[in-house]
Amino acid sequence: MNHVIAFDVSMGKSAMVIYDRHQHCVWEGEVTHTPAGFRFLKKQIEAVTHQDGREPHLVFEATGVYSLGKD
Repeated sequence: MNHVIAFDVSMGKSAMVIYDRHQHCVWEGEVTHTPAGFRFLKKQIEAVTHQDGREPHLVFEATGVYSLGKD
């Protein structure tokens, strides 16, 4: 099973959790909707892709326009 990265999207930031292939939480925190926050997210995705040899499953809940990035 792949890693799972799940998001709860809010205005300006998202709560994020990463579960490993054994369904254990390996990281939990917030990601801001800024260039730095999206770079951090990209690094997390790349790390678990390298670890598993395949991309993680991404799951998110978005309400309204909160999923849009800020300028």
